Amino acid sequence: MTELNRRPDADYSGLLDLDVLTAWTMDRQRVHHGDAAAYEEILATFQSALRSEVVDGDGRLSAPLRARKVEKHLRAAIKAARRQEAAMERFRLAAAAHKAHVRALPAQREAKQLRKAGHRASAAALAAKSLHKSAAAFAPGAEDAAAAPAVDPARPMARGINDLFGQQRRRGA
Repeated sequence: MTELNRRPDADYSGLLDLDVLTAWTMDRQRVHHGDAAAYEEILATFQSALRSEVVDGDGRLSAPLRARKVEKHLRAAIKAARRQEAAMERFRLAAAAHKAHVRALPAQREAKQLRKAGHRASAAALAAKSLHKSAAAFAPGAEDAAAAPAVDPARPMARGINDLFGQQRRRGA
């Protein structure tokens, strides 16, 4: 399969170097800026010539309205040249940002690995602390007797949910 848009004498691999790319995009921006300026001059020439063509029977705005049909194409060319100029700037900035991002990736990945290792160690320490607390809570000891709530003999404790609701019905009735 042949590439239709590629010139046989063009070698664009040099553009992978950021300095070369910067010079090339700046050159392209100058070309597009020059094209837009030339199109603006051509537009001014055509505007003055076409808007001054008055034909017998024309209304007040007939010549400018006829000229607009030609002018709109030049205006589109000016707009496209300005967009191309801006696109070259965005292309250069995106390529520079990509290079910086790729250079920073190894350090970011190493920092992420260190954070993960720290999280694993702290999670293991929290799990061990939790296990020790659980073991201490279930072990019989003197603390259990002191921590047990005092039972009020005047109020019998409900043994289940039915007992609780049964007591409330008796009190309300």
